[in-house]
Amino acid sequence: MASMEHATVYSAVTDNYNPGLTEKEPTDSGIKPVGPVSEEGSNGPMEVKIGESHHVDVKLKQKFSIWSTLGVSYSATSAPIAIGTYLSVVVGVGGSPVFFFGFILCSIFAMMICLVLAEMSAVYPHSSGQIFWTAELAPKKYARGLSYVVGWLASAGWFCWTAACCLITSQLIWALVAICHSSFVILPWHYWIIYLLCALFALAINWPFFKIYPAFLKMLVVFINVGTIIVMVALLVRAHPKQSAKYVFVDIVNYTGWDSNGVVFCLGLLPGLTAVTAFDSAAHLSEEMPRPDRQVPQVMIGNAVLSAISGLVMILVYMFCVTNTENLLTPVGGEPIAQLLLDSLDSMGLTIVTMLIFILVLLFACATLMTAFSRVWWSFARDGGVPFSKNQGTVSSRSRLPVNSLLFGTVGVALIGLIELGSAIALNAILGAGTAFLFLSYGVTILAALMGGRRQLQKPHYINLGRPAGLVLSVLSVIWVAFITVWLCMPYYMPVDGDYMNYTSPVFAATAMIAGLNWVFHSRKKYTTPERVMDHGVLLTSE
Repeated sequence: MASMEHATVYSAVTDNYNPGLTEKEPTDSGIKPVGPVSEEGSNGPMEVKIGESHHVDVKLKQKFSIWSTLGVSYSATSAPIAIGTYLSVVVGVGGSPVFFFGFILCSIFAMMICLVLAEMSAVYPHSSGQIFWTAELAPKKYARGLSYVVGWLASAGWFCWTAACCLITSQLIWALVAICHSSFVILPWHYWIIYLLCALFALAINWPFFKIYPAFLKMLVVFINVGTIIVMVALLVRAHPKQSAKYVFVDIVNYTGWDSNGVVFCLGLLPGLTAVTAFDSAAHLSEEMPRPDRQVPQVMIGNAVLSAISGLVMILVYMFCVTNTENLLTPVGGEPIAQLLLDSLDSMGLTIVTMLIFILVLLFACATLMTAFSRVWWSFARDGGVPFSKNQGTVSSRSRLPVNSLLFGTVGVALIGLIELGSAIALNAILGAGTAFLFLSYGVTILAALMGGRRQLQKPHYINLGRPAGLVLSVLSVIWVAFITVWLCMPYYMPVDGDYMNYTSPVFAATAMIAGLNWVFHSRKKYTTPERVMDHGVLLTSE
């Protein structure tokens, strides 16, 4: 708590401002700890049970500045680099025109959603993010149920994304191996080993090496942008001949079996949906930032703009620099971006360097996605929203980190990855559902705010959309989320069979069943909506 020594403190009981009170460590002078503390074992780390109380008994370290938080958000999507990995989605499903114009459409609606959520974060900064906003803004009789649903949607979304990033990183590593040693036979268990190492790397960065994490995140923004420039310049200089404007902007490629190009366009929206999203990642770090009421919305909007612009530029670079379209259908290592780099750069050395940039960026993204998931899961657990809430809703007083949530995330990701040994289709369904889960969590939150009315957002705050603009943006956002949710569940290829079915709907059903059973046997009695832990961006404490 030393880093908060001079922070202004508000009373959790009265919400009154106490200008003379500053936070201090407990001493014999009568200043009490912020809440009840329990110790597990005389020699073990002291942990605080938060599931039964909403007060922040042991605070998370306030280690994140606006730049390190931007590092978390920007790395979570890694738009200019990661957008290249979605070539596997658009090859045969619309091709370059759908890739380009679909990205623009998704970016426009993403900015609408981002602005609406940024306004909420300015009024109600909270590590629970959309879970708390739903509880605060929904009509009271629906607040508890809707916030519980949003909690599970957000948790499932970040969990799936973390697993997805570990898998994609593993696939890129083995694609690089295939480039260097074409005779090497890659087996399913090879993917899982690297996948597991990626998850362990994410755990290591978020726990034992957390002291260097904020500095690492600041450098990460620079690394992603410098890496993007290197890839961009290398492709523009080396790729010959380049594709025509007709190929990039006009020629739709449809190998899906669907007769309508309009349907194909909607099916090809996934890259844009995934590259410009994760708006809530900054919100989940609210209790680890000095002024989240200003910094969180700044990061949310800044990251969305940066991702949209850089992603669009790199789509043009990738598409104009395709030198062999046929090779993308049967790419080396199963990764079209690896094939594009190999063909277009026509240099083994440059191909290896650029592939390493992709691998490192996505490896770092594994760590930032684990950060976001652990904060969502921990904050949801401390309110009784998940099984074993008392265990998962703790902060270690030794490290002041949600260690149990980090361990749960790592073990869960590792176990889900075992599906790769039996069925890649099932695992891809779990990963593809992540985007749908996150957007639904945003949509339900915005719908709850519409149901409750904007009067609760009228207090002075850093971002104020105003009644007309706020209402229009909110309605359009809800309609967009409903629209894309339908298409995210549609099969990419016709006729539908076991090999080409979209398993997003079954993943939704499985998640709903788990959340429903947890509600019946645990959270129905234990779950309470999150309480306010901040006022004007400063943590509340109780004596």
